[in-house]
Amino acid sequence: MRGRGVAARVGRAAGMLVMAVSLSSAGCADTGSGGGGGSKERAAAAIEAARAFQHASVDQDWEAACEARTERLRQSLGADTVAECVEITGLPRLGDYSDARVSTGEAVEVSAFGPHPAGIGLRVTLATGTGNFGTVHTALRLVPGEQGAWLVDQTANLVDTEGTDAEAVRAALERK
Repeated sequence: MRGRGVAARVGRAAGMLVMAVSLSSAGCADTGSGGGGGSKERAAAAIEAARAFQHASVDQDWEAACEARTERLRQSLGADTVAECVEITGLPRLGDYSDARVSTGEAVEVSAFGPHPAGIGLRVTLATGTGNFGTVHTALRLVPGEQGAWLVDQTANLVDTEGTDAEAVRAALERK
């Protein structure tokens, strides 16, 4: 059974690495479809948090990367504490992502869904030229944490046939 636990952690770590690499972002636009005044500032703060998370992940600063996740997301990955999250994400990388290209879509307000609070949703796209995994589109939900910090609370895969626009991001974050 111990081997299954290690395999599961490697699988989770690979998924978290894809999420981590995909978080570096260029700017994003606000659709104005959400909470009134200050929504551009909220979107900018959420994107900056995503960038900080990405830099920590690329630098393999797993403690900072794990602290940038909500407790709920860490637990869904099998980590009850930041230290356990560091242990899971601290596994060796499964490939070279030095040529990864990242882009983002619009930042949009997303409603609360299931256990996830309302927040900011956005699409990140990660493409590599090395053939490690091609192109991956992911919807992210960022939520305000303690002291105004934005944290990654939810990730969901986007399927090309469903689209990658703001509405596809909302739909993906409401189906998972």
